[in-house]
Amino acid sequence: MQLAPLCALLLTHSFGLQASADSVPKENVSARRFVQAFYDWYTPKTMNDHDGPASDLALKLKSSAFSPSLLLALREDSAAQAKSKDEIVGLDFDPFLASQDPDPRYLVGKTERKGGSYYVSVHSFRFGKRSAKPDVIAKLEKYHGAWRFTNFIYPDGGNLVGTLLMLKQERLLPPSVY
Repeated sequence: MQLAPLCALLLTHSFGLQASADSVPKENVSARRFVQAFYDWYTPKTMNDHDGPASDLALKLKSSAFSPSLLLALREDSAAQAKSKDEIVGLDFDPFLASQDPDPRYLVGKTERKGGSYYVSVHSFRFGKRSAKPDVIAKLEKYHGAWRFTNFIYPDGGNLVGTLLMLKQERLLPPSVY
């Protein structure tokens, strides 16, 4: 007799869980998976020695993960920095981690849809704890059925696209006369 109420409770709970899982839009889940897969691939690359920044490796091996305009801007910035051996004229931090000192792991958090874009919070994970605030927010959109990063928003209020544009404009200025 007491088994029936327990079964009813379990069934109610199970259907409640299914309803809440179904209430999360599939696109949100898909966006989160895309971002987490990228960071699972990318983060170990930041810990290894390379001829250049790990971000260059991502541009080479994962170019399809970036919108055409973001990919072009990142490649231009990288090329400009490679030509300038004496000074920093491009990014001086990891654009996908918003850091000069990456953590060993990054985890996705909150996902929001605004218009046709999705914003996925990315948190560092260190000493068994996820950071309370996101280190970066990845902005992405679908292009021909595939996710692509369109920007990375930083905690200080800046963003990658804006930073790349500012650096490009600075490189176009004539050299300062001291």
